[in-house]
Amino acid sequence: MNSQKKKVLIGMSGGVDSSVAAALLIEKGYECIGIYMNLWADPVEVDLDERKKFPQNKCCSIESLIFARSICQKLGMPFYSLNLEQKFKEQVVDNFLDEHRAGNTPNPCVRCNKTIKFGELFRKMEELGCDYLATGHYATLKEEDGRVSLLRGVDDTKDQTYFLYNLNQNKLKKLIFPIGEYNKTEVKELAKKYGLKELENKKESQGVCFYPEKLYFPFLGRHLKAKQDYKEGKIQTKDGEEMGDHKGLPFYTIGQRKGIGVGGQENPVYVNKIDKIKNVLIVGNEEELYSDEVLLRDANFLTGEEPSTSEVFDIKIRTHGKLAKGTITKEGKLYRVKFKEAQRAIMAGQSLVLYRGKELIGGGIMTME
Repeated sequence: MNSQKKKVLIGMSGGVDSSVAAALLIEKGYECIGIYMNLWADPVEVDLDERKKFPQNKCCSIESLIFARSICQKLGMPFYSLNLEQKFKEQVVDNFLDEHRAGNTPNPCVRCNKTIKFGELFRKMEELGCDYLATGHYATLKEEDGRVSLLRGVDDTKDQTYFLYNLNQNKLKKLIFPIGEYNKTEVKELAKKYGLKELENKKESQGVCFYPEKLYFPFLGRHLKAKQDYKEGKIQTKDGEEMGDHKGLPFYTIGQRKGIGVGGQENPVYVNKIDKIKNVLIVGNEEELYSDEVLLRDANFLTGEEPSTSEVFDIKIRTHGKLAKGTITKEGKLYRVKFKEAQRAIMAGQSLVLYRGKELIGGGIMTME
């Protein structure tokens, strides 16, 4: 790719990945502009690790803003801060709450990549007259005969293609993922090479960014209203045997074992199904968690073409899940995915993605409807 006079807007998070990505692009001769996103954070003060914390988004804290600005100054890049609080709240957070109201377990990072990182930032790239948008994602791109393929990054432990299945050819042709060819250790070494010493001991944000806790249940408790958004109901087996009472379906997820509220059982009990219509939590043994098929909604395929019904794909049903083999067929507006081997704890609301070798073909949101 010819970098002469090419202008790149690069998303800067203040972390090592985006910072090294920017340094690599500048070294290759691109004209880079750094942009930092201000996103919505749960407006609550919490006491974690024995120190009071005021409301901050994990991905865009004040510390991260300072780091991002400092790195851009060091690299000689213009720096802009983009306020996306309201749009992030509407597109990501409200969707997260709506999905839980519907009895699903959503993945807000997939939603954020679709609507914010490669939605709002992409529009900003065009507005500023840039040729490309770059990020610090661990993924790679390959162009052949006018078609761009999205491939898993070299570092399988850091690969982020699972979150990117909503991209299309128009956007893929305008994207650059500079660190996709490196593993995490190499990226850290590059940070030293480029003199970005301040990043050596900086902790990376983990978990969902917009609430302070590790688990989302406290967040739901603050933002969902009893009787309006959920109500208590019965816990039953698949045969209708009553096992107790649940506190509201949004506070449970498929495969959950602890905190269900069913005690005194000889064998472990798991959440097997969330019945929103009857407001019933279905529990059972571990064997009942397995299923050999699932439906997909809101599917997208990066080539713009329907996948072959005869091809066996590698399939992933969760971020850090193992690859499984399976096929896909279209059924009306939905797609049916059948696995060669039954999969454990398929969660409605989570994303399923398909690969052909290293190439991401597409994906969608799993549903039991």
